[in-house]
Amino acid sequence: MRSERKYITIKDWIAFFASTLLIFLSSVLLVVFSVIFTFIRLVGKRPLLVFVSVFGLILLFFVTQWMVVPISWRAKEDTVSVVIEQGDSMTRIVQRLNEADLIKDGTGLLVLSKLLGKDRYIQAGRYDFMRGTTLYSVWDKLIRGDVALNEVTIPEGLTIKQVAGILKREMQIDSSKFMRVAMDGKFAKSMGISASNLEGYLFPDTYKFSWGTPIEKVVRILVEQFKKTFTDSLTRRAEEISFSLAEVVILASMIEAEARDGEERDLISAVYHNRLKRGMLLQCDPTVIYALPELDRQLLLKDLEIDSPYNTYKYPGLPPGPICNPGRASILAALYPADANYLYFVATGDGSHIFSTTLRQHNNAKIKIKRARSNKM
Repeated sequence: MRSERKYITIKDWIAFFASTLLIFLSSVLLVVFSVIFTFIRLVGKRPLLVFVSVFGLILLFFVTQWMVVPISWRAKEDTVSVVIEQGDSMTRIVQRLNEADLIKDGTGLLVLSKLLGKDRYIQAGRYDFMRGTTLYSVWDKLIRGDVALNEVTIPEGLTIKQVAGILKREMQIDSSKFMRVAMDGKFAKSMGISASNLEGYLFPDTYKFSWGTPIEKVVRILVEQFKKTFTDSLTRRAEEISFSLAEVVILASMIEAEARDGEERDLISAVYHNRLKRGMLLQCDPTVIYALPELDRQLLLKDLEIDSPYNTYKYPGLPPGPICNPGRASILAALYPADANYLYFVATGDGSHIFSTTLRQHNNAKIKIKRARSNKM
């Protein structure tokens, strides 16, 4: 995922030149003080020398403390994270920095932020500070909005509910609210997805989100990644095989749920394509499992009797919607099935399948696998 581009504003330039000017002036003052000191020694004006020297030393002390000397680290950890909430005032931000044992006195931060008008524009999010940082570095990170990013990986084949669980664990997102947004048909249509929910369109990938990213934006990012992946060339391919976008995603989700061995996706796709052409029931176990969301055991024969449009043992054709969120490999497999006349496959137990062209071959394969399992026991 690409991070949003940040543009340098006039106030950013002012902050940069202000800090540079402070360093320059401190250097100039040291030279000037040396000249004044020499001059005053010659003319003998000791009171003026004392005043100028004290003023220069005080200014140099504050500049050094601000920009050079590391913060006196009170925290035990080498990294301190501070969460800035939306709408926090600069006073509240300084309080949060203090509560995190990062700083003792935030007066300098308050004054400089108000002088440059930055106190009202600090971005909400999580900020990570390393041991050895200076007060200026803390202030600079805040005004630049250098928020920490959460790297979140969404694996292939997860349902909306499972995606919500990952986001809750990794980003403390409200999973129930995420579910409501992702299951909202109107929200789906607002993004150009003609479906009752976004199952199948939350694209599996690794993303970087800043802390506190709104749930609606998170969902949009996942869907936009799907739309980027489903290019115009894939749309044309779907038209060539007389599949709608929805049908491709549904079939891809079934392939994703069945495929343990990535090399077999196009063969599994061939089986389903061949069955669809012949008007055969697809008989896909994962679609039945999807219709039984609370199932916590292996699928039994009695489960195949459930009256659900997702029961592809009872209802012909594709189920009404995707059963998970497929990755690019399964989408490609749905569009480009292997050139094979297989009509059956059975799992061997090691992640692979035995493919057959006739029911007799299929039954023999099942007997062979059953014997192999019995011998291992």
